[in-house]
This record gives sequence, structure tokens and C-alpha cells, in this order.
Amino acid sequence: MADTKKRWTFKEIEFLNKHALDMDPKDIADKLGRSRTSVVLYMLRHGIARRQQVKRNLMRELIGTKINVQYFHPTREFYTSTGINQIQFQEIWHGYRQATNEEMAAVAKHLDCSRDELLKFFSSLQLGLFD
Repeated sequence: MADTKKRWTFKEIEFLNKHALDMDPKDIADKLGRSRTSVVLYMLRHGIARRQQVKRNLMRELIGTKINVQYFHPTREFYTSTGINQIQFQEIWHGYRQATNEEMAAVAKHLDCSRDELLKFFSSLQLGLFD
């Protein structure tokens, strides 16, 4: 069975980065001769925003109080424990929407955040209001 994976060229990546916010992934896929899924997965894996992002990603900041966010990879147990599905979490993680209070609380509980860690997190939020 032949390897059917088509490698991304520099020109394709350049086009994708240039048009990620102003073109629909389907239109990008058509232009590049790829599938929509291929384009969306590439964008997801490489942290390329598909639409406008929130100014401050509170979920990343909360998780950053416990874990270096570069090394954070949610597991099935994480999704089950927090009640947040993969699609919802990816929308939050990539900053397409802000997490709800309930989602933030569920993640804090899952990470077993101490009172001091939560106080540190909330005090950073208040300091950010004056920036």
C-alpha cells in the first residue's frame, strides 16, 4: 500500500498563513488542491487561527498556573472529568471563545488547584484590568 500523505510545500504553507483569517478553509482547500479536513487539521496542529481570537486566553492562563502550557495535552480522562468535549476545548484553547465560569471551575477542580494558586490566578486577572 503506497503512502498517500501529501507533504505541505513552503508555498502552500505561505498561502495558508496569508489567507487563514480571510478565507474559508474549504476555499483554501480548493485553491491548494487539498481536502478541507487536511487544511483544518494542518491549521489545528500548527496553531494557525481560523478566525478572530480572544484578547486574553484565561483557560491557558489557568492551566499555566499548574503546568507549562507547551506540555499540556488533554487526555480522555481530562475531557470526562471536566465535562468539556474535544471540540469545545479546542475552541477555548485556540482562543476562538472564552471559557465559561463552569468550564474554568471544572478545569481548576481537575487540576486540583490549591487555594493559593487560584488566588494568584485571580489576582493576575485583576491586575490585567488596569493594563
